[in-house]
Amino acid sequence: MNESPAAFIVQARMASDVGCVRRANEDSIAFVRPQDADLRQRLGVLAVVADGMGGHRAGEVASALAVETICHAYFASPADQDPLRALKLAVREANSAIHRAGLADRALAGMGTTATALVVMSTAVLFAHVGDSRLYRCTGGCCRQLTDDHTLVEQMVRDGLISVQEARQHPMRSMLLRSLGTSPGVRVAAQRCAAPAVGESFVLSSDGLHESVEAADIAEIVASLAPEAACRQLIELARERDGSDNISVGVIAIQPADSAGEG
Repeated sequence: MNESPAAFIVQARMASDVGCVRRANEDSIAFVRPQDADLRQRLGVLAVVADGMGGHRAGEVASALAVETICHAYFASPADQDPLRALKLAVREANSAIHRAGLADRALAGMGTTATALVVMSTAVLFAHVGDSRLYRCTGGCCRQLTDDHTLVEQMVRDGLISVQEARQHPMRSMLLRSLGTSPGVRVAAQRCAAPAVGESFVLSSDGLHESVEAADIAEIVASLAPEAACRQLIELARERDGSDNISVGVIAIQPADSAGEG
């Protein structure tokens, strides 16, 4: 999957694995590169990771609905709308769609999902985020987390009640404060970041990856491997270290324009 602005292309790979314990994969992933050149120039390329929750496979329904709605709504936004606002509204539309589906079907009641959406444009990087999936920006062998986890334990860290080290082992570390679909409205974290630069990589992950794979490990792997191989190795590492949850990852690499023939 390649995108070709003037100075770089985007190489992207997304992968998801059920892990070593669960029978079903409730994560959903997507990467969209519009075929229409004008649309691609205006809105860039989009990658999404969602991690669903709910009984009777409702989490699988919630995450799939989130990804489908975000992708469709973002690229259907009016031509005069700011892309960051369009992305934020797309995530809100996904929240509404999931909430309505949960009300309409008792088997899906209370379902929800995280969602982290990344847009790479020639002039900016955008993201919108709800929950505890993550987005990292990696360069020079270092990864910086762009998103904040919307969890009780992360809030406790921010409030100075526990340390980062204590948070890693806290029994309530997966308790979400925000998710899509569990209520009629949701606060979406959204941000416009500096334009992408050649040599950078962006990594999207569900918590099945980053619960056991540290940012330093992610940085080392994406710096040394192409996106497809990096996704494979990150999933393998997460399975070796834990594997109790579904594992999803996207690696979006910014490459020189003359590497357009690569995968």
